[in-house]
Amino acid sequence: MKKILFGLFLFKVLFMSAQSLEHPVIWTTAAEKPAILQKIQNYAWASTIVSQVRGLVDAKVNAHISNPAAFLNTIPALAADDNISEANAGSAISGHASILNYASYAALMYYISGEEKYAQFAADVLWYYIEELAPRTPDKTAMSGNYFADPRTGYLQFAIAYDFMVNYLKKPETKVYQKSSGNKISFDNVKAQKAVHNIAVNALGEFTGQDNRYGRVVSNHPILTAPGSLFTILCVENDAERERLFNIFWNAGTKRQNSFTKTILPIFGDQGIWPEPISYSFMPNVTMVLNIVDRLKPELNVLNNYTKILDGNFLFDNLRHPNRTFVRFGDSKRYSDQTRKIYRYTHNFASRKGLSDYVQKAEIALRQGYDAVGGYTPNIKISTYENVDAFEQLFWAKDIPKTIDGEIDFEKPTVIIKHAGVALQRNLVKENNEDYGLTGIIGGAHYVHSHATGITMELYGANYIMAPGAGLPKTVAERKLPEHTNYFWRHAGNNTMIVNGTTHGIQPGSWNSDSYLWMNTTVNEAAEPKHLEDPINSNFSFATQFLDDKVNNDQQKRTLSTIRTSETTGYYFDMFRSKSLGENNFHDYIYHNIGDVTNVMTMDGTELAVSPTTRYQNDIGDLQKSPGWRFFEDTNVTQSTDAAIKVRFDLNETNTYMNMFAPSGVSREYTKALGPATREAKGGYINKKTQILAIRQQGEAWDKPYVHIFEPSKSINTSVKSVEHLYRDNVIVGVKVESQIGDKVIIDYILTQEDATKVLSIASLGINFTGHFAIIRREQDLEKAFITLYIGEGKSLSFGEHSLQVGDENKGQKIIEVAVDNSRVLGFKNLVNNQEFAKGANVTVEALVGTDFTEATLFVNNTNIGKKTAAPFVWSSIPELTNLTELSYVLKIEAKDAQGNVVERSLTIVTPNQWAYTPDNQPHSVPGKIEFEHYDNGGIDIAYWDKKNQNSSSFRSNEMVDISTNGQIVRDIKNGEWLEYTIDVTQAGNYELEVTHQTRRSPAFKQLTVSFPDENKTFLSDVILTNTGSGAYLTESIGRFDMEAGKHVLRFSMLNFGFDLDSFELKLKSLSVSDIQNEDKFNINVFPNPTSHSFTVKVNKSNWKNVSIYNVLGRRVYTNNKIQNELTINTQEHKMASGMYFIVVQGEQGNQFTKKLIVK
Repeated sequence: MKKILFGLFLFKVLFMSAQSLEHPVIWTTAAEKPAILQKIQNYAWASTIVSQVRGLVDAKVNAHISNPAAFLNTIPALAADDNISEANAGSAISGHASILNYASYAALMYYISGEEKYAQFAADVLWYYIEELAPRTPDKTAMSGNYFADPRTGYLQFAIAYDFMVNYLKKPETKVYQKSSGNKISFDNVKAQKAVHNIAVNALGEFTGQDNRYGRVVSNHPILTAPGSLFTILCVENDAERERLFNIFWNAGTKRQNSFTKTILPIFGDQGIWPEPISYSFMPNVTMVLNIVDRLKPELNVLNNYTKILDGNFLFDNLRHPNRTFVRFGDSKRYSDQTRKIYRYTHNFASRKGLSDYVQKAEIALRQGYDAVGGYTPNIKISTYENVDAFEQLFWAKDIPKTIDGEIDFEKPTVIIKHAGVALQRNLVKENNEDYGLTGIIGGAHYVHSHATGITMELYGANYIMAPGAGLPKTVAERKLPEHTNYFWRHAGNNTMIVNGTTHGIQPGSWNSDSYLWMNTTVNEAAEPKHLEDPINSNFSFATQFLDDKVNNDQQKRTLSTIRTSETTGYYFDMFRSKSLGENNFHDYIYHNIGDVTNVMTMDGTELAVSPTTRYQNDIGDLQKSPGWRFFEDTNVTQSTDAAIKVRFDLNETNTYMNMFAPSGVSREYTKALGPATREAKGGYINKKTQILAIRQQGEAWDKPYVHIFEPSKSINTSVKSVEHLYRDNVIVGVKVESQIGDKVIIDYILTQEDATKVLSIASLGINFTGHFAIIRREQDLEKAFITLYIGEGKSLSFGEHSLQVGDENKGQKIIEVAVDNSRVLGFKNLVNNQEFAKGANVTVEALVGTDFTEATLFVNNTNIGKKTAAPFVWSSIPELTNLTELSYVLKIEAKDAQGNVVERSLTIVTPNQWAYTPDNQPHSVPGKIEFEHYDNGGIDIAYWDKKNQNSSSFRSNEMVDISTNGQIVRDIKNGEWLEYTIDVTQAGNYELEVTHQTRRSPAFKQLTVSFPDENKTFLSDVILTNTGSGAYLTESIGRFDMEAGKHVLRFSMLNFGFDLDSFELKLKSLSVSDIQNEDKFNINVFPNPTSHSFTVKVNKSNWKNVSIYNVLGRRVYTNNKIQNELTINTQEHKMASGMYFIVVQGEQGNQFTKKLIVK
């Protein structure tokens, strides 16, 4: 009995002791509240955060006033302990996260508004959990039952809510609703602190034992759980106990929550990033925790030796493809983008610390990031894991000016990620970069969430990730499937080399149990430019990666180069050397490309015959069935051939291609196969089998490396025309690539020796080179010719009479203008490659033919149009080029000299791949009415996106958009679909958009977004249409916006299902675009402004004929057509939530003026 009484005494001492920490403390403080309120009043983005939070919680908060049990009854049962797996705890995880997210948002609204209805709601929810958890011990404390999920979900939101609510809860008069009795009772702070302490100790895992991983690698788990652990510790009132727990969190650590200073922070390498795949590597929690701890404990000097983490926050934006998705290595996801969040964290931290360089850099990065996604538009929602978006943006974000001095170049040609052994190469263009930019990576290593890949490769081309890295499946459950563990984790699931059919990873050292993923780290041997440096020549760059593979007793070296030949053409050079240090039986070069068909051809287009093979239906007998190629399906192999080969991967959805060229001289067998679908692939390829090419070479591949040229294209007519090996004795040291772009011919000699000490001499070509990597380019058009000497790594390079010597930097270039060889000139005088002609146009062809040639023949799509033997070389009235209707036409001129030698030049002319569905193929005229079923021609993923595979209507039956049987209604609409319309706006001005529709579902739901996608302009977001019921159609105005005169592509993006679309009409409402500065000319007064409940709009000297009010999303919330000059409006009556609005007043003469309104 005495022991029990003594325990109770200690309990009282611990949980009734006063605290010195004032709340709130996690995201903000009471002292900062005036500045926060000013931020909300001054900036629309801050106001909309509050508006969105209010919109999410108000219905539940208001209902709770009269029926407090209703919401509490939706709380899932709390687990008895924390030993349930994440998969089995799934619904409970999301359930508790959602409940407590509502509570934390209500607590936030209480902090902002002071309205007690929000406080009462949050307090009652917290009290339910307090009563449930206070009687337990820490080791039996749980919400969902999964120790890894709870700190990231329920515990996190509980702590945030509690932090805002402490002062309210401790008021003597505070009552909380007790669900078990159905009564209001007094808040019990002792019980609350017992529950808080249980949660904090459970998250910390003190009972699991002290951290034993100092100085060793751990997974990301303790970083993901760190905020939930720290936040709950900060809610412990007793100063001594809170400090004790914080010391465990910060210094000692536990087996569950590793030491932040002794285990987590030391893992950050010299690049300042968490050493995992990109989507894991962001780790914004680290900067967040450092910022919070530094604010509370500046004496700890948390950035000591770790400012590199702030530097690392700026590395990720360098790892994007031209379409802004991220490159992918290991278990990564392309669309996970936390760059703007870590910039906001960095900006807040640096601003508070007075680190002006980081402040400026973060502001520039934020401005560039916001501009890239169409502006800063916070999107606040209820979600499960690590949901702090509303708090971090409202309390830590600052307004970033629209215009900022300075720029950060996140598009350098070379980026090295050391821990992953990855080198990135890119070459971008100013116009249409998504179509013509080049980006690729090579590399591989072992790290947490890595794959066993060797030196794998990923390539981008023509707005697709053509040759993808394996990545991560959507769900945790899918990670355990054989497709992931036996294929995507393995060499055969990647673009790499397999030696003797046995290449594999091993288990000792692997980050996951029974995974066999450990491999040696690939290292960067050479690159030009070096990491994040500027190139010496904008057309060339390279990186060479080396793998000393101790696991497989191999050595491999891979060089990737991006080579630009014009603003619309370029190619990748890939040389892969490989050798076993034991027996070299055979090598398999494995390559994956999305697509519909793989064509293996000789250079003249002759398809190679194939026959079925079972050579890849085997493994080495390890637990994970390495090397993983049992997943190859429909395997068909060619006979061995040493001919020059062209492989074309066809993407039929958009008539796009990846072209792969292999020089002659080495005997190889080419196997075509299919494999599992590519994760996160664009368009329909996310559900299609991936095309696979396996190229087998007998013996070693070091002196006879695999050399390939990859050219993405929008046409089967490639700019690359031929490829030839270059040799040093019997060693392949490079390739000659001949390209033709319109009238320009480019010959590139790409030299890649084993290392920088090697000396090369090719007497027949006049080439001498000492070094590792160089390019000699000779280019000539009809008027000029140039030779470029480029050394990426080396000492000297000569080509005929031209030479280049470089200094200690081992790099350099020289460009020399040389004489044009007019006798061999051949080209198109009046056409350029990829020149676009209107549908129905007629084309005449005129050629320039040098004096050496005695005849020239024109071909159109391989049809002989006719031969000419004298100037003028003009072909007109060509049936094949009359009334153009096809998307593209390949034109070729063959010229023959007196000795019978044939030279050819070819180009492609195109018609628009997207054009209006009108009788004359011209854009729809605006103002005007357009039928929704008259979406543009061009096909899926160009003019529209539709999820269903079949249109059952006879109208446009070859398309996939679902149209009613009468051909007049777009129906069966699904989320994510979109339709585009090419329009010609005849008059710049402000337009009203009316939509005729049938909306059947209720309650109201978001249906449409309207934009100019090519111009990065969104006019109307999350439009909600009026419910019509079944059978009825309604024409209603959905908003107004400004449009400039000229041709545009208008997109309707569908956000949900349950409605059909008939037509839309754009009506000109004002001949000049809205100008907020004109308000003074009309003398509009709005008062009070800001307002809480009602306001008056008044014009002193004239009347108006219409007043409308729009929210910041462009949605009209009020309109009045009565001619008057004064009007009072009640915000609550018209459901105007807190935020910024625009009052648009139209004068009697039709002029339009705008005034800004803030509703508090």
